[in-house]
Amino acid sequence: MGPKVSADGAIRVENGGRRFALDPKGATAADYTFVSHAHVDHMHNPAEGERVIASAETKELAAERGYYLGDTTEKADGVELLDSGHILGSRAIRIDDEVYYTGDASGRERAFLGKCRTRQAKVLIMETTYGSPEYVFPQTATLVKEVNELIGQMFHRGRPVILMGYPLGKAQLLAYYFSSWEPLYYHESVYRMNMIHMRHGVPLKEGRPYDPDGGDRLPSGPWVMIAPMSRGRMAKLKKDCGAVTIAFSGWALGPGYRFSLGADYAFPLSDHCDYPELVKLVQAVSPETVYTTHGFAREFASDLRRMGFDARTLAPYQTSISEFAV
Repeated sequence: MGPKVSADGAIRVENGGRRFALDPKGATAADYTFVSHAHVDHMHNPAEGERVIASAETKELAAERGYYLGDTTEKADGVELLDSGHILGSRAIRIDDEVYYTGDASGRERAFLGKCRTRQAKVLIMETTYGSPEYVFPQTATLVKEVNELIGQMFHRGRPVILMGYPLGKAQLLAYYFSSWEPLYYHESVYRMNMIHMRHGVPLKEGRPYDPDGGDRLPSGPWVMIAPMSRGRMAKLKKDCGAVTIAFSGWALGPGYRFSLGADYAFPLSDHCDYPELVKLVQAVSPETVYTTHGFAREFASDLRRMGFDARTLAPYQTSISEFAV
């Protein structure tokens, strides 16, 4: 009998007499709980006695965000963890050579991050956040060049620039790619995540922390700040400092994205696979069965069936696209 896959607030896998809960949204009964990475939509505080599989980086980042994973391990019989390329410490899991679960995954190398490593398996469980054909991301080098040119134009006009992205993951890529600009500020939530990255050997520029609630003052003239998505607080800096806001997300391929955030500009830099990369991932794993979850899960499963794969959606685990760290 092959692996059994189901979903009820966690992705559940039963294989070889063992039960796994993959990225559960709360404490759960299983032989092992797997936490793929430290974004809050994949986090929970485990109950006493839960055996948690997670990377050391994920455990540390989770604790900084108020989630305490307890005694974690990166090893268990028949279990292999692989870099998913999403953020620092993110992992995919392969169970008994039978099941491969990607967690959130990236299909390309970015800055200090590699792309998702794959293994062949009979069952593939994958995130499909951008599983629609219109989501094809530009080359990262091209995007970085365009943003640097834009920052240069703003500096020439004497205007500060705020680069906005998710404080864990996206913000560190922005810190890496745009570190040549001075002075460089980090919103305090970004700064805390940066410090953990630096402790793990990621070469980020230290920069200057900025606490909007601590009375910190910003100089006149041009500067760069890396900050989380925050329409209200960034609007205040736009008004007080004349700052230009630039948002970064895969959703920026949609024409209305920057307007929904109130951003001046938006660029499609993502920590996820785009549509062609999702297809390549499936081909690399070469599964007998594919389960899709998140984003365009139903649409991508339908596309896979047209390509000849047995694909279905884990509907009970589907959540709002607006919850995703992208």
